[in-house]
Amino acid sequence: MEKEELSDLIKTITKINKEYLKEQLNFTNYCLEKMEDRGVNQDLVISLILEKEPYHIEKQKRKLQESEEIRYKLIYKISSKYSIIVIISYGERILNVINVIKTSKKAEKLWRKNLSR
Repeated sequence: MEKEELSDLIKTITKINKEYLKEQLNFTNYCLEKMEDRGVNQDLVISLILEKEPYHIEKQKRKLQESEEIRYKLIYKISSKYSIIVIISYGERILNVINVIKTSKKAEKLWRKNLSR
């Protein structure tokens, strides 16, 4: 994805996310479990999704039985040491939070290196 495309996608997704209310976010049981394991606060994730602009987004397609689900991997910088990756999909008037991952600087460097290949 080119920089301009990425920039447009970030703006579009941020605008869409700001239209949702806190009550319209649906955290999967898997996600809630993983967030607890990883020490990630649910209120932080909600505020990131509804209020902040991610610095990177990846669009992903996933096969589900006979259909295809489009997911977005949103990456937010929360400090100089950590980023939070939030994987979401859009349902009918609901935003599904599928997974949340807290990454370190080292993991981010590896990820960026692989991305630039």
